[in-house]
Amino acid sequence: MKLKVLTAPVGAGLTTLEVLDIHCGQGQQILRWLAYSACAQLAYRRGETLGRYVPQTVLSKDGTVLDADLVLSEVVFDQDELFVEYSEGPIAFRTRWEGRPKTPPLSWENAGQEAVLSPTTWLEEMDLAAEGLAGLQDAEQQDAAAGANDLARVREVLLQHAGALQMLFLLYTCEASTPIDAIHRMTLPQFKAMLQAAKVTSNTLPPDKLDELLAAVQNSQGALTRKGHTQSNTSGFDLADFIVALVHVAHTRFAAESFFTGPSNTLLSTKLLSMLQDCIFVHLFPELQRRVDKLRSSMTPAAQALLRKGRRLTEQVLERCQIKRVRSRVLQVDMRYVAKHLQRWGLLGKEFTLPELAPVIIFAKQLSTDPYRCATLLPW
Repeated sequence: MKLKVLTAPVGAGLTTLEVLDIHCGQGQQILRWLAYSACAQLAYRRGETLGRYVPQTVLSKDGTVLDADLVLSEVVFDQDELFVEYSEGPIAFRTRWEGRPKTPPLSWENAGQEAVLSPTTWLEEMDLAAEGLAGLQDAEQQDAAAGANDLARVREVLLQHAGALQMLFLLYTCEASTPIDAIHRMTLPQFKAMLQAAKVTSNTLPPDKLDELLAAVQNSQGALTRKGHTQSNTSGFDLADFIVALVHVAHTRFAAESFFTGPSNTLLSTKLLSMLQDCIFVHLFPELQRRVDKLRSSMTPAAQALLRKGRRLTEQVLERCQIKRVRSRVLQVDMRYVAKHLQRWGLLGKEFTLPELAPVIIFAKQLSTDPYRCATLLPW
């Protein structure tokens, strides 16, 4: 594999470009390696010392900031072009890419033991006020302490039901027309379809009203901070946007239904819980549970024995699907990567479709489809 790498100083707007040819063999390296190789070759060409240039960003042709830990052969093809921005350092890759955690993936306990962060850390650290939720609270909540307590309760509700909402997010993003690389992002039509099936939208809350609402969610200070203070070049919104959008919808739904009754002192957390319990859980989960329960009959003693026998082979297959390499003891494979390899193996798209795969993924990752007992998982 040979790639054309166009280099430019960070902040130059990709206008001052120097083209390099980087030979990558079979492409089993990660983008981080490519960026350092490009900077080293650039320094050699200019007669500078090694380390003179430090990589900051790897970008695709359309300007999207790429995850530096992705494997080359899974992202680009032979003769493709990539952009690398550099600076004088000393810290590399200061530019955030979408999905890059704000905190290190691992922490250390007092005894020196490695401790994995909680799967709910992303939600616990979310600044709900910066996400625009404080502005949804009714004016009757006069003191700041009451508003803060209500936002804390909103967070509790979201943490309690995050696992259930993750399942719905996956189920509605996995349409037959959805590209595999986009199953971690929900489009506006998919969001509207979910709310319509949950009987959230009505004559008083038409689907068209959601367009303005979702634009506000994606342009909030909290969303921009999560995404590195830059607008995403990809369409749709991620799981965090989805969670915040549901709170906005709960507020708008309650305001529409109580239009004729005048102002209300109802807490934002109460509005959210009401929508989840009376609409989303009641109308969406019975069908989801039916589809997942149908899969439980496949786990016969013979099937379980075969899975135990092929455990090592399964682990090797999952490692092959791990196109993002990071230093970690626990093998964690993104579902997009699994789906991409299922497609390469001639299974996805021929033996089964993406909408049929979604319940299988939920069955594999969740011990229960009860919305009150679902486990919260790392964002997919």
